[in-house]
Amino acid sequence: MKTSFKKLTAILLISAFLIMTFLYLDAGRILAEIKVILTKPGVLLFIFSSYFLAFTARGFAWKLYLNHRVRLSTCMYGLFYSLLLNHLLPVKAGDFARIGVMKAREPGITGHEAFNSVVILRVMDTAILFAMASAGLAFLELPLKGEVLLWIGVIGFVFTIILYFKFRAFFDRQISIMKTAFSGWRGIWIIGLTLISWMLEAAVIYGVVLNGGGIISFVQAIWVNSITVAGQIFQITPGGIASYEAIMVFALGANGIAAENAYTAALITHGLKYLFSFIVGGIALVAYPVPTDLLKKWTRERGTES
Repeated sequence: MKTSFKKLTAILLISAFLIMTFLYLDAGRILAEIKVILTKPGVLLFIFSSYFLAFTARGFAWKLYLNHRVRLSTCMYGLFYSLLLNHLLPVKAGDFARIGVMKAREPGITGHEAFNSVVILRVMDTAILFAMASAGLAFLELPLKGEVLLWIGVIGFVFTIILYFKFRAFFDRQISIMKTAFSGWRGIWIIGLTLISWMLEAAVIYGVVLNGGGIISFVQAIWVNSITVAGQIFQITPGGIASYEAIMVFALGANGIAAENAYTAALITHGLKYLFSFIVGGIALVAYPVPTDLLKKWTRERGTES
């Protein structure tokens, strides 16, 4: 993806969020819903435990991809460092943190293996998110015409073909490694765990919307989460602030949630995810401290990408 296109799209999303803020921001309403959710420990437990299990499933998938040659704790530390950095920085340095933690804690894993595992699992994450988002467009009763779905599919297919031929040598190398990693039942488990992880993450949206008095099914929440997270490829702010909320308001609106309610739900959902990232990221920092210069190195590596 060209940097200019990404920045333009991100600017449009941020602009949409600012307009939504002008139209729908109600501090009293937001504080009232936060107070309600804080008085319901069962709801908070459901949200945070589901979110934690989502990352646990991804950790197991990563461990399986590397054929059980790494510790689950290493995978979890890598994921939590990644989550923390992605919520603190305007660039997605998290994947470099995953690679760095894996190389540092697992001497039996080469740099190439660590890099490949993160790249492939990230590509699989994106593919699954887009697949679930597309399935929702096709099967949920959304106010979209069939021609829109057709054009989305055509654009997605063309974009994939262009990417493949532009980076064909790179993809061919990764595909050759994937054939081994995804062979047999191991591949089915990796894909299944990744799919389950994104379904579990939807519990955050589901819990927040229901707590605010909205009506949404868990299937709808999965679609909203899929399209919202997939849209973070346009992130240029820490944690995707503004772009996350803008996309989620659209997705909730498509499922019949009033704009002002969707805006409040988006802010609270993102706030809870921020809180979770600070908690687990802090635990990772204490349990496996990483030198500041290494954290800066990961950031610079991501910052040099286009």
